[in-house]
Amino acid sequence: MRSWLEINLNNLSYNLAQIEKLTNKKVIPVIKANAYGLGSIQIAQYLKSKDYDLYAVANFHEALEIKESGVNIKTLIMGNNDKDDLQQAIKNNFSITISSWDDIKNLETITSNINSLIHIKIDTGMGRIGFLPSEAEKAIQYIKTNNLGEIEGIYSHLSSADENEDEFTLNQITQFSKYENNENIKFRHILNSPGIFKYYKNTNTNYVRPGIAMYGILLFDSPLKNILKPVFKLKTKIIYLKKLQKETFISYGKTESGQKGDIIATLPIGYADGLDRRFSNGGIVKVLGQECKIIGRVCMDMTMIVIPESIKDRVEIGTEVDIYDEEIQTAAEKIGTIADELMTRINKRVQRRHI
Repeated sequence: MRSWLEINLNNLSYNLAQIEKLTNKKVIPVIKANAYGLGSIQIAQYLKSKDYDLYAVANFHEALEIKESGVNIKTLIMGNNDKDDLQQAIKNNFSITISSWDDIKNLETITSNINSLIHIKIDTGMGRIGFLPSEAEKAIQYIKTNNLGEIEGIYSHLSSADENEDEFTLNQITQFSKYENNENIKFRHILNSPGIFKYYKNTNTNYVRPGIAMYGILLFDSPLKNILKPVFKLKTKIIYLKKLQKETFISYGKTESGQKGDIIATLPIGYADGLDRRFSNGGIVKVLGQECKIIGRVCMDMTMIVIPESIKDRVEIGTEVDIYDEEIQTAAEKIGTIADELMTRINKRVQRRHI
């Protein structure tokens, strides 16, 4: 096995239980983007036994992939659907997001749309998709009057909950508050992962949507992050070792050289696997718990590291290497990104071990 993801399913369900306990709200597990790179089919299959009311994905094809694998769960498509995907989503009994009058027009052209399960999306400040709060009630009434389907959900999305934007975020929550106690609508949700941990006391919504948090990661510092357990590690193993006999350039472009006496290990993982190329010339991985520096550029399929003196006598071909673990957000910040990006870029050729 070249490289693999170890995924602790017990810790995953533990995190979801902790989120429900903290917020006193039910969770809608977000398994979009291949469950943030961890394997949506396997994650959905495992969580199915936990009897969650709803799961969320980004688009119709993600929902269909899970259904066609034989995992039968109730799924919300959070993204916009064109007319064809909208029709197929309704046919497959997926819950759909309606976020504009154009969506409603498409809905009107579909036969048997009375069977559609609708979540109304409201734009309270994200600026992405959704009805303006002033339009939402009109849209709801139009759908009801014209029997276009069952409105089973209403939701919005926080844009800045992981940043120091309390006033803006609280304003988003206030705009949504007129819907949070509407018991005629089953699913009422606005809190994403950072919102769950910072603003759960500020809304009476009955559901929350943990994404990155259910996988053990928070994108900001909080004492509450300690309630989460790590869910995954991206690992590989050493396939080649050499001791440099002289100063030697390492990898493409002669961007960095090793010194005489350095022990250089080659790893069978590269940017095609999901190891971001921005970690070239200085990124850190761990071998036997010791930090090891990436030397030279990350290649498509391989990467080289320098083995420190302290462990050189314990390292051999086949020694395991930790690439990403629970400290992935710290690593991401060093290259100007977030853990979500690094996780979702892990290629499918990296095998998943669900433990």
